[in-house]
Amino acid sequence: MSWTHYLYDTTTGLLAAPIDLPAFQWSVSVSDSTLSTTRDKGVDEDDVSGLKVPWSAVPGSTPAARNAALMAGKRSIVSMWRPAGSDPSSPGVPIVTGSIEPRTDTWNDTSFSLLSTMQQLAYRYVVEEGRFGVDEGGTSRSSVTVNGSYRAIACEAIRLATSAKPGGRLPIDLPYAGETGSRTRTWNAWNVQNLSCLDVLTKIANVQAGPDMQFRPYLADAQHVRQRFVAASDGDVYLGQQVMHSLRAFPGGGDVDDLTITRAAPVQRVYATGAGTDEATLCMLAEDRTLIEMMDPWPLRESAKSDTDLDNIPLLTAHANATLNANSRPLMQASCTIDVADEDASGTPLHPLGSFWPGELFQLSLSSYPSLPDGDYTMRLMQMSGDESSRVKLVFDIMDDPIY
Repeated sequence: MSWTHYLYDTTTGLLAAPIDLPAFQWSVSVSDSTLSTTRDKGVDEDDVSGLKVPWSAVPGSTPAARNAALMAGKRSIVSMWRPAGSDPSSPGVPIVTGSIEPRTDTWNDTSFSLLSTMQQLAYRYVVEEGRFGVDEGGTSRSSVTVNGSYRAIACEAIRLATSAKPGGRLPIDLPYAGETGSRTRTWNAWNVQNLSCLDVLTKIANVQAGPDMQFRPYLADAQHVRQRFVAASDGDVYLGQQVMHSLRAFPGGGDVDDLTITRAAPVQRVYATGAGTDEATLCMLAEDRTLIEMMDPWPLRESAKSDTDLDNIPLLTAHANATLNANSRPLMQASCTIDVADEDASGTPLHPLGSFWPGELFQLSLSSYPSLPDGDYTMRLMQMSGDESSRVKLVFDIMDDPIY
């Protein structure tokens, strides 16, 4: 088993030369999964950091050739996991991709991070091509209204920000384009400061009943890597999966190491503000008094949330309720480490990378843990991270604490 890394063209996905990355850290997530903030999920993030490459490992023997190979923004890297026993001629399963940006050179080496596809969309805006600043007096009165499912609206936002612009294409698939549904979004060109594609997708994901969404890399053929946009439906906000993944944890054995359970107190009130200034600011209070009015009550805990892009009460209410619903009960969060090189008695990898992704469900069978009853716990994977080794840290979604 090993990691392999290839350069590729950012706009076409065309694979180029392999590149040796001796030490690195990587992370793929579907949301912000910490307990220190309110539980907005955001959208998929993936990241590779700490990349330092000696010039001897960079393709090219001249300054021009080396710069062409690692041109910031124009060139990307895909990191692939190749499990034991796989076809040695296969490059592996793509796990993390990203464009090279920024890059810092020294006499001895070059260092850089990778900007994921979702992060690249922070530099693209959901504005109709050719319509900005062309109305009377140099104004922008145009708007785009899209109807359909949440994920169809997300696909249209991505299309407007990528292939609909000159030089804007990226190697991504949008399988839900045109899907029917009851949702509507309008994007006004004059509001461009709030229309980065990443911001638009994050708002869709974080609304009440908003879907998970992420980009998953795959090899389209032997020469191209692409990103498949994957999103949950309006009827089920979780991403689909073929099988339930399973893990076991018990003293002195099991599939996991370093099992950690983190707990947090509930929030009963969310003060939400939206568009407007001073006394005209839209305001909405979301609250659930159940736990502060019980026989053995919890102390009141409040939070505040502001988003000036929310310009009507129903939308502000949906965001406030989503935040409250995610935090109004005692919460816990599990994390652990697995070794993706572990095999069963027949030599088959138990949990190879590429067979599971953030957003998918795991069943953790737990025995004799000090602070949780024995049993099976269904948890949603929110983040996986690691380095050049085969050990991978898993962080699961915040869930209701079963003790209460």
